[in-house]
Amino acid sequence: MADSVVSFVLDHLSQLMAREAKLLCGVEDRIKSLQNELEMINEFLNTSKSKKGIEKKVVSQIRDVAHLAEDVIDTYVAKVAIHERRTMMGRLLHSVHQARLLHDVAEKIDQIKNTISEIRNNKIKYEEFQESNSQSTTKAEEEEKEKERAQLLHKLRRNVEEEDVVGFVRDSNVVIRRLLEGGSSRNVVSIIGMGGLGKTTLARKVYNSREVKQYFRCCAWVYVSDECRVKEIFLGLLKHLMPNLEYQRRGNTKGKKRTREFNISKLSEEELKKLVRECLERKRYLVVLDDLWKTQDWDELHDAFPDDNKGSRILITSRLKEVALHTSHHPPYYLQFLSEDESWELFCKKVFRGEEYSSDLEPLGKQIVQSCRGLPLSIVVLAGLLANKEKSYREWSKVVGHVNWYLTQDETQVKDIVLKLSYDNLPRRLKPCFLFLGIFPEDFEIPVRPLLQRWVAEGFIQETGNRDPDDVAEDYLYELIDRSLVQVAAMKTSGGVKTCHIHDLLRDLCISESKEDKVFQVCTGNNILISTKPRRLSIHCNMGDYISSNNNDQSCIRSLFMFGPRYFFIPSELKRLFKGFKLVRVLELGTDSCGGKIPSNLGDFIHLRYLRIDSQHVRIIPASILTLQNLQTVDLGCWRLTIPISFPAQIWKLKHLRHLYAPGPIKLRGHYSKPSEVMWNLQTMNAIVLDEQASYLIYKGTFPNLKNLGLKISSGRKAKWPKLLQSLLQLSHLSKLRISFEMKLFEGSVSRNYVNSMEWHIGCKPQEVLQSIGQLSHVTTLNIRNALDLLTCRVTFPPNVIKLTLTGISCVTDEGMDSLGNHTKLQKLRLTGGFWSDSFDLNCVAGRFPQLQVFEMSGLKVRNWKLGNSAMLCLQSLIIHKCEMLDGIPNELWSLIALRKVQVKQPSEAMAHMLQNLEMKDGVELIVEPKERHDSTVILSMDEIWEAFNSRGIVFVY
Repeated sequence: MADSVVSFVLDHLSQLMAREAKLLCGVEDRIKSLQNELEMINEFLNTSKSKKGIEKKVVSQIRDVAHLAEDVIDTYVAKVAIHERRTMMGRLLHSVHQARLLHDVAEKIDQIKNTISEIRNNKIKYEEFQESNSQSTTKAEEEEKEKERAQLLHKLRRNVEEEDVVGFVRDSNVVIRRLLEGGSSRNVVSIIGMGGLGKTTLARKVYNSREVKQYFRCCAWVYVSDECRVKEIFLGLLKHLMPNLEYQRRGNTKGKKRTREFNISKLSEEELKKLVRECLERKRYLVVLDDLWKTQDWDELHDAFPDDNKGSRILITSRLKEVALHTSHHPPYYLQFLSEDESWELFCKKVFRGEEYSSDLEPLGKQIVQSCRGLPLSIVVLAGLLANKEKSYREWSKVVGHVNWYLTQDETQVKDIVLKLSYDNLPRRLKPCFLFLGIFPEDFEIPVRPLLQRWVAEGFIQETGNRDPDDVAEDYLYELIDRSLVQVAAMKTSGGVKTCHIHDLLRDLCISESKEDKVFQVCTGNNILISTKPRRLSIHCNMGDYISSNNNDQSCIRSLFMFGPRYFFIPSELKRLFKGFKLVRVLELGTDSCGGKIPSNLGDFIHLRYLRIDSQHVRIIPASILTLQNLQTVDLGCWRLTIPISFPAQIWKLKHLRHLYAPGPIKLRGHYSKPSEVMWNLQTMNAIVLDEQASYLIYKGTFPNLKNLGLKISSGRKAKWPKLLQSLLQLSHLSKLRISFEMKLFEGSVSRNYVNSMEWHIGCKPQEVLQSIGQLSHVTTLNIRNALDLLTCRVTFPPNVIKLTLTGISCVTDEGMDSLGNHTKLQKLRLTGGFWSDSFDLNCVAGRFPQLQVFEMSGLKVRNWKLGNSAMLCLQSLIIHKCEMLDGIPNELWSLIALRKVQVKQPSEAMAHMLQNLEMKDGVELIVEPKERHDSTVILSMDEIWEAFNSRGIVFVY
């Protein structure tokens, strides 16, 4: 990580030189010279492979001096920035202090350069000493250590493997089927999963199965590893294919037979490859390449495996999806974690070995097993430790809550041999991103969007070229997923990853590696008093305890995260917090921690790039935020309130701002002036009040690259809305639009039909509103809240809309539904009823919704639903939620070829009865979730209803 640290510092200095040239006046030459020194020392880090002994010490010194250089320059920039904000008289009064500051920073930079020179000179002396010292470590000794490490890994793997393995019944059946099916061409089948998940165990079970042994005439198994030695691989294969180490080669010389023995290990790689190929030719073979790490290793090996159209197969196990996709166009098999029952069975088998055990151990044992999170390696290693201990409640109580500590002890080799192997093989660009995941609490589902934005703000995403840094960050995340280091927790309806998480053992690896390199520290109740100087601080304890107990110097901290219990700062605590973390770049405070007020001295965080304060009570953003020229993301929470958030009108001063999220619509305040800057980087503004000022900024091109926009349209401007909405045509990159129409208070003298109309609330007819929206050709996702009678006329939505959500619908007519069905690119449609909605029929005309894949209707007062022939031909998923007047589903639905899932939540009694008697189509999953019933007159019990549905192949959830 030290090499990454220097790279980050160099990148930061380059940005300062470009953006803050005025603030660096007087020391720019020294900073440029320091930059050159760091670039030279960075070359050493890039070429140095060994991180042991004196080399490790040198790397540590380089990391520390890079951090010191960053601290000195950032502190100077922050002080100069505050000085520049003073009045002319204030600057004059502080001129002597400013001159002293300039002298001090110049002196410190010179000292840092001298330190770097000393480190470099010491390194040269050490290298000369190594060359002259005959006792230095030889290449042979290094290779011997590598073999010893491989042997330890083999031993650990053998502890997990066994013939009568627990679980993997379904997994082995699937893999065997893939091996035996698929035509006569030689195919590759891959098993993918994180380290310790049991890939080798599964492969061994498949390899030893009766079906495989009978089908393949020739079988061979070889372990590849991250240090692939091609010659040894071929020799390993030949041990299976030609069982003796020495072989007899016969030939004829002048009509006489001659026998000659030769040593196979003396053959070259090409000769061995040829020999392997000859052994496999004209045979139906199975070759297992266990633990393949690199695509180039496959490129060197695969020519040895002939394709004679005999149905031969190659089975690969790997942690990397990239490797699997490189070896074959067939999708890999993703191995899952063990279930709770399978985990407990494996644990018992290893601990008790068939013996009886005390019943009071089972609850404790299951707690211990649960902490392993279904990872077979963890279960086997932990079970091995407990098998040699006294099997008593007292002994096992010591383990509960400390499972990871036991697993990561040196004697287990779990961390160093298995988990760290994945980390060490990461490309340099991915290592800081992976380690960063350790800041989150155990079992925490990490939201992906803010995670990627944090990576960008931290400076982890470098060398993006012309690509969007968020897109590059997403690529990094998918690489970590493909390397089995990160698991997907939840998916978006659009198909992207919504949340992710990492296994507890990997999280502990992140924490231990980060502690060594001072990447971050997790502060809990146990280590609150320990004095450290991390660059990032993640507080998991009570914030009040941290403030009262911790007196450490916090000036070195660049990122602060709060994940502890909800805590409300009193003004003095908040002032102290803001004073102590002046150099912070990423600041994430807990939910509602600031109450309803953000401190006015927020502008002192001159280096701040990412600010998250999730609060429902913030109403005013202080004007000092406009001084934060480096700010990239402001996240105040998701849009869930109707009350506006006051924001300075000169928002355009935040020229590096990329994302702005607020819990309520932002209303610009202050002088209505012409913007002097263009916010080229702004992509997201999740909620803003569309008034004359906002419309003017949009129309004048202040936000040219805006992709995601949320608009609040109030009820007080009547016929102005079509004109204001016309300004959106300037946003040529807008792809996601959310519009919320404000509802007027109900007046008793107004008829209900008129109250349910858009004209009553905003003074415009639906056609007038849609005329402006329909021209937004780049919009692919549209969400309209309080749509009311929008679907009672011929509607025209953006022509390229793929995902459409309409909530608060009061009524739907045939004309509205028919024109909606004409949107040929629409794939996902969600319709939600409003509080005062009317009852209506839903008619889908033949041929409409040709590309629709997901249809959800919730809370609609639909009496009847008709589906014409060839309508919704591509529908895959249907969700009906709380449509209490709907008694049935169109028969035409079940003839749709693409249909895979129908989910009905809280159906009417008639609908539930109809579904119970439904003959299900093959390949379609029907899920029924009944509404809760509280009366005592229910005739059938829930178990009886469950039995009635499940006997017909319907999933019943209660």
